Order: sequence, then structure tokens, then C-alpha cells
Amino acid sequence: MATRARDVAALIADVDRLATRALSYAELHQEITDRLRRVMAIDAACWHGIDPSNQLMTTANPVELLANGFMTAETEPIAAAAVLSSEYRRDDVNSFTSLAKRRRPSAILSETTRGRPERSARYNEFLAPFGLPHELRTVMVTRGRAWGCVIFHRTDASGDFATEDAELMGRLSRPIAEALRNSLRVDAARRAGPLAPGMLLLDDADDVALATPNTGELLDLLRHTDTVERGLPASILIIAAQTRAAAKAGRQAEPLHVPTAAGWITLHGSMPDVDAGRVAVILQGTPEDQAAPLRLEAFALSQRERDVATLIAQGLDTAGIVERLYISAWTVQDHCKSIFDKTGTRSRRELRAPIFFHDHLPAIAVQTPLDAGGHLDPEPSR
Repeated sequence: MATRARDVAALIADVDRLATRALSYAELHQEITDRLRRVMAIDAACWHGIDPSNQLMTTANPVELLANGFMTAETEPIAAAAVLSSEYRRDDVNSFTSLAKRRRPSAILSETTRGRPERSARYNEFLAPFGLPHELRTVMVTRGRAWGCVIFHRTDASGDFATEDAELMGRLSRPIAEALRNSLRVDAARRAGPLAPGMLLLDDADDVALATPNTGELLDLLRHTDTVERGLPASILIIAAQTRAAAKAGRQAEPLHVPTAAGWITLHGSMPDVDAGRVAVILQGTPEDQAAPLRLEAFALSQRERDVATLIAQGLDTAGIVERLYISAWTVQDHCKSIFDKTGTRSRRELRAPIFFHDHLPAIAVQTPLDAGGHLDPEPSR
């Protein structure tokens, strides 16, 4: 037990160090998986990004499933459809949305089903036929927000996961979430270019029935976040599945914000003809008023701090913020101090100016040298 405790402490410290290395999403996934293999058997890992604003999946990284021969390019869509259906089209055990709400956001399929995994449609359609009957799922949550999730698989030869494996992942959920958030901050939190919106019309099999000419550039950016070559990026398939599920429930689908190398891209799904199963997807660079709070959240700002920072960016002074948020001037000052500490800025002017939203974050990404006070100096004295 003492050895296990030391292993857990070492892993948490290791993940905390990884969070400072500005690794890409895929690199961070692999580094974490490699370290976890030192303390538990993992035959394949599949990571997914999650939009923290609505807990929808944004990316998929099934590289190990393909590399280890559990599926091929031809069978990958079958597995993807089973996972998406379990998240958005039907009730299934251990969905990422349900795990994110639990005190321990990690669960083993066999434990949740009390030894009867066949109760899970995902098990019947994907896990068992693909030779991966044992599953451990974890959602990475910090400050009540989910930033990613992972599915660990084992074969019959490796045996099932143990409760202590789920407990370990539960303890690692927060530090991994913060590492993922930091990766987004460096890799994707920069200004999106002036991209014109595009539109896709997908048929009931998710084949493209129509695409506007300018959609290609946006799809290329989304593919940059996808580790598997496929006809459409995972985020498009995710928004299509979520849109169909929302339409079935009689509600409008939530937009999906996807981080890319050029900033966030927002996907809006709708169903022009519910009976036909077709889905229209609008793709656009996330508008600045929506992108700014996303960037701010990547710096671990609380909801109230994001509210204050957004109003500062809009040019409001303390009196204006007090009037808009119904808080005291002293509370505004306290929030400002916390915002400056978390973002590495030193004044409202620096936070408000385009230096922060358009230049400051990209400067972090390219490791701009710090000044004597440990800050980026985007406007050095002349």
C-alpha cells in the first residue's frame, strides 16, 4: 500500500511537470499514457477532447487502437459510431457526461454493470467484437469543468481493471485536466484568422451531400486536431450525432467549440429534415466575444473572473463593472488581482489591449523571453 501511495504521488508530480512543457494534445496524451503503464496494464488508450462549456467531445485520438491492431481504418467508423451512440443517441453506462458529475470521475465497466457488461450497448457493438472486453473510463475535471477524457482498454489475456486503478485515475483527474487545459492555452489559444463561415450537409450515413466552396480551409484546421485520417474530422461526426440526439429530444443542439492551431472554431448543427436524418453543420471561426471567455478559462479563471475580465476587455471601468455585475468595487479589485496573477498581466490596460487577446497568448506559445519581473514584455519601453 505504501508503494502504491508513493507511485500515485510520483505520478501526480510527473503530470504537474508535464503541464509546464507546452506539449501538443497528442504528445501530452502519449506522455501520460506511458507513465501510467508503469503502474497498470493498458493494452490501448483512446483520448478525447471535451468542450468545457457543454461537455461535448471535440476530438478523438484512437492511435493506439489502430497501431496495436484492434481496429483498422475500415473498422474504425464502426467503433466511433458505437461510442458516439452511447454518448448522444441512447442511455449507456459510464457516459462521459455522467462521469463528469461524480465525486470520482472514473469507472470500470464491469463494476458499473455488476459483472454483466453485456448490459452496455457499447460493449456488445464495439468492445467485445473488437477483442477489448475490459474498459476503464475517466473524465479529467478541474474546478467543476471537464477538459478531456480517456478510455483504457484491456483484452481477456490482460484481465479486468481493479478498483484501485479507477481510484488512481480519479486522483489523477484534476492534475491531468490542468495539464490538458494548459496544452490548449499554448497550442490553440491564439487569434483565429478572418475565416469565412462554411456549411456541410450530411446525409443519414454522415456522407457529405453538399459543401460550400470555402469549407475546406475550416475542415483542414479541424483535421489538424484529429490523429486519424478519415473522411470527416471527429468533431464533425460528434456535432452530427449530438444534433440528431437533440432533435429526437425536441431541443436545439448546443454549439461545439473546437480548439485548433488557428484558434477556436465553432460548429452549429441543425436538422432541416428530421425524418430524413440529414444534418446541416455551419463552421465558423469563433466570434471574438465568445472566444475571449474560452481563452480566459484556459488560464483557470473562475466564472466570475471571466465575467470581470471580459468587461475589462470591453473597456468598462470599475464603476461600470459594479453596475453590470452588482458587486462591490472592493470585490472588483480582488477579482482583478487574481486575473492579473493567473494571466501574467500587470494592468487593466495590458489585459484589455489587443496585446493580450491577439499578441500576448501567441507570444507565450513561441516562448517569448520574460523580463526581469518574470513577465512577457509585449510593449518594451523605447
